[in-house]
Amino acid sequence: METKNLNANKKIARQTFEAYEKNDFTALEKITDTAKFKLHLPGQDKPLKYDDAVKFNKQYNVAFPDVKFTIENQIAEGDFVMTRGIYKGTNKGTFQGIPASGKKIKVSAMTLQQIVNGKVVEEWDEFDSLGMMKQIGAIPELESSEKYR
Repeated sequence: METKNLNANKKIARQTFEAYEKNDFTALEKITDTAKFKLHLPGQDKPLKYDDAVKFNKQYNVAFPDVKFTIENQIAEGDFVMTRGIYKGTNKGTFQGIPASGKKIKVSAMTLQQIVNGKVVEEWDEFDSLGMMKQIGAIPELESSEKYR
């Protein structure tokens, strides 16, 4: 695949993160093949279709309205773009039934997106959800193993 196409795919991938940050689902719809789109999430048996993926992301935007995603690395090959980065934000809203804690989070994440003809058709997300839940206080920190040495 030409470098030009790979760079175009990287740009589309970056635009998806920007749209999520801004809660701009109109912009997201323009770069997503909404009829074919599938979102694969950790712990889920089946992928989410576009409308359910939007609902899922809106839930995060309510819980972390100031979320920012910083891209650390991005690699493109063929129709795929892998993006590794860090989410930062403040838990200002209810998240999965857990009341807002007001605590800040810093969570690592990786997203693999398949982009065909300028549209995202499939996405696989991996993120440190356990770390995030600990940071907002939903899961207690484990005692240090140093205590037992």
